[in-house]
Amino acid sequence: MRKIKKWKDFYLFIYDVKTTGCIYFVAFVFFYLVYGFIDPGNATTLDSWTCMQFIIACFLIGLGQGLIIPKNDISVPRILLWGLLSMLITVGFSEGFRWFNSYPRWYSLIFYSVIAISFIFMWLAFYWRLQRETKVLNDALNKFKEINKG
Repeated sequence: MRKIKKWKDFYLFIYDVKTTGCIYFVAFVFFYLVYGFIDPGNATTLDSWTCMQFIIACFLIGLGQGLIIPKNDISVPRILLWGLLSMLITVGFSEGFRWFNSYPRWYSLIFYSVIAISFIFMWLAFYWRLQRETKVLNDALNKFKEINKG
């Protein structure tokens, strides 16, 4: 039974990591391709090597979220730590692999700004999910107490 519980916990952890990673993957691809559409002189296509870079960077962002911000311990310091780590990953991969080097510098700065702002929205999602789960548990506890009063 312990192995099954550990497997379930690991599976759900990876599920959450994947979900966050996928959200950022879509954002990375969106910016990368939209910049190519906006600036036809630098027509951009998403090759498999760049796609792999995006996947690895986004998986690391999701993994950081899963390790730093457990579902039941959402706090501002943890959010800030995860945001800092995620920005380091984003900027490191972007600059290291030169994702936006063929564009003016402000393109990458807009990308970094939007990604940084997205961490606030992710925090809201985590916070609201925790509030909803707490409310559901409290409602279930109150129903249980009412049923067992008599």
